[in-house]
Amino acid sequence: MSFFFLMCSERSGSNFITKLLNGHNNICGPSTKHIINPLARNLFRYGDLQKEENWNELLEDVYRLITVEFSIWKVTFSFEALKELAPPGDIRALIQNIFLEEARANGKQHVFVKENHVYEFLPFLLFNFPEAKYIYMVRDPRDMALSWKKNSDHPGGVVKAARQWKLDQQQSLKNYNLLNSQGKAYFVKYEELTANSASEVAGITKFLGLPFCEDVFNFHQDEITKKNAEKQKSWDNLSRGVISDNSRKYKDGLTNDEIKAIEKICWYEMRHLGYQSEYKEKDLSIITEDWLSRLEEEELKEIELMRSRGVKGNMSAKANFYQR
Repeated sequence: MSFFFLMCSERSGSNFITKLLNGHNNICGPSTKHIINPLARNLFRYGDLQKEENWNELLEDVYRLITVEFSIWKVTFSFEALKELAPPGDIRALIQNIFLEEARANGKQHVFVKENHVYEFLPFLLFNFPEAKYIYMVRDPRDMALSWKKNSDHPGGVVKAARQWKLDQQQSLKNYNLLNSQGKAYFVKYEELTANSASEVAGITKFLGLPFCEDVFNFHQDEITKKNAEKQKSWDNLSRGVISDNSRKYKDGLTNDEIKAIEKICWYEMRHLGYQSEYKEKDLSIITEDWLSRLEEEELKEIELMRSRGVKGNMSAKANFYQR
């Protein structure tokens, strides 16, 4: 069994690439349950995991994460089943066997894992899964911000989204450069993956050490993928297959001020990653932090107004674990 991990911003095609690779006949890409991130960041809270009471407390939290009705897997776990997956203290075996059970249920050997903000717990992954490989995928921040703006689960508007994208790329790029120098990371753009899917998937699978598989393009026909697409509004595109023209939507979906704000915030990372700006650097240089803050305040007021009118998000119980 091999682990492959995704480094990607939210609203940047992370669910798409996960399900695309899930279509491979030997890769299991389960819909995320956000297990590893909160677990890795909070291990210190449990004390000595060799002690049965501490280990059981951790297992209870893992059980709660797995059973949150956020996404659907083929396998279900009882608390007692989790206890059988690893001896007290063996966190690596616990995580590996959770995903291995799902892979086996799908008749596959390898697992592609999507978790948010991998850079927050990368040392944990490197220590426990030293042979793992990583896919670093990036999307145009203007399209990412538009998708963020449309999704009521995400706090704030395009300014918040742009700041998050900038942070994600700064952290992911430094990790990618180190991992890539060791042959452990591969870079892909969302726009190229959707427009030139066959060649991009061939490059990804070659990097992962697996043969190309035409079945990946039928990923949207998988029954579990269909059920997950129905479960979360933000995942509904997963039932449509590859959308080859799903880029540059920001030109019609964002205002000029929103585009300027994103390009001002993300200027250097956009240039490094090969995204051309709509505005020249000298035009963006006059944008101040005060201007961005005012725009952000206006966005928050608009969001609050929408909420007061009954437009609500669909945040799941997983959010509680990110506050720990």
